[in-house]
Order: sequence, then C-alpha cells, then structure tokens
Amino acid sequence: MDATPTTANAAPLVHYEQPLNERIRRFLRLEFLFAQTRYHVGRGDAWATRDAVADLQEILEALGQGDIKSEIISELERHAAHLEGLREREGLDLQQLDALLAEIRGLVERLHEQRGQPGAMLRNNEFLIAYRQRNAIPGGTCAFDLPRMHHWLQRPAAEQQALLQQWYRHFATVEDAVTMILRLVRETGRRGAATAHEGAYEQSLDANRPCQMIVVTLPQDSECFPEISGSRHRITIRFLVQPDIDERPVQTREDVAFRLACCGV
Repeated sequence: MDATPTTANAAPLVHYEQPLNERIRRFLRLEFLFAQTRYHVGRGDAWATRDAVADLQEILEALGQGDIKSEIISELERHAAHLEGLREREGLDLQQLDALLAEIRGLVERLHEQRGQPGAMLRNNEFLIAYRQRNAIPGGTCAFDLPRMHHWLQRPAAEQQALLQQWYRHFATVEDAVTMILRLVRETGRRGAATAHEGAYEQSLDANRPCQMIVVTLPQDSECFPEISGSRHRITIRFLVQPDIDERPVQTREDVAFRLACCGV
C-alpha cells in the first residue's frame, strides 16, 4: 500500500496491492523490508540503529526461505523473454527496450556472480548471531542481556551508520533485482474503473492473460479500505469501514467506486 499524489486539486490516491502467487508475495515483503531498513539506517539515533539491526535480521530470515536467487533469476529471465517478444510491435521505442533488456541482463549476471544465497556472509557474523539469539526473547536485547550491543551503541553515530551501510550493501543486488521485477509487474497493469455494489466485487480472470497482482486504488480520504482475496482464476474484494479503531471492521452497504489493475506478464 502506498499513497500517490495526483494533481494539486485532487486528493492523493492510495494503492492496495494483493499478490496472487507466492513468488510475488515474497518479493513484496522483501521490498517492504528493504524500504524499512533504509529508513532506519539513515536515522542515526540509537533506537533507529536497534531497529536497523532487527530489520537486517528479518531480511536474512526472508532470504533464507528457499532458493531466492534462483527464483529472482528465473523471474528476470521470464520478463526478458516477454520483452524480446514485443520487439516487432509497431511504434515500440527499440532504444528504450534495448536499455531495459541490458539492465535486466546485467542484474542476472550480477546474481550469477554472487557466491551462495544473498546475505550468506552475514549469517556467520558473530554480532548478528548474538542479537538474533537474544531477540527471540521479549526485551532480550536490553543492556544487561546484550552488553556487547550496549557497548557498540555508545560508539559515534557515524561509525555505527557506516557499519550498518556496509552490512546492508550485501543485499544491494537482490534489492535492485526485486525492484526491477516489481516495476515490470506494476507497469503491465490493465487498469480500469470499477464499482463494488454494496461493498462487494467479484471478477473472473482471463486464464490466457496471467495476473500476478491485483491493485485497488482509492482516494486517500476514502472512509473504506479493501480486503482482497483471489487466485489466478478469480478475485473477490470486500470494502470495509471501521468507524471505531477498537471495533471489528464491517462491510460497507454503500456502492464504492474504485480503480482496479490486474498486473502481470
């Protein structure tokens, strides 16, 4: 989900994304973790530094689930093959196409050059291992539980940030690749206006035009939000309202106009 400004007189828009397969689900989670880590690494205070270390651990855990490098390479190569198939399309900017293909192939080459899985070297880092072991306990990284971290946090902020950035660079290639894949998926979105009658919307998907992700767009000031579920065959969207944050949200009884995109190659 993100907010996108429109014109000066229009309300900003909010995009709610729902992946329809496990691969895109993993990539979206990684994109979220990378953005969160970059934010905390750049803050410079002790609490943000703690958060950055925790974020790095989450990235390592996410990358450790299966052969993520092979998945990313496979997805990049699939997009490259699709783009090559568009070469004969009339009016296509071939210079832009070739630049995009060169960028994709460069990412594939960088991934092949990496030994092992992304972030493999950090898995043997003693400082991060100690943090991971204590972080499983609520409050387990406090000063008396983890004195080595308490000591490190007394070092100059610039020194801490330099080390965090050094660690984060281990993920640079996979971050660039995931960013490219999600950019390509989002740009293929077949967008259109839709209406959810009494807050409910269903649509069958074209099996001949695979959809990897659904995007629902609403004005930022909308009083409802979507709950999206689906598979490669069908999607269902319920628009919910929550007048009181302490209560369970309920489906609106009003018709809801929104923008819908089916993204995928």
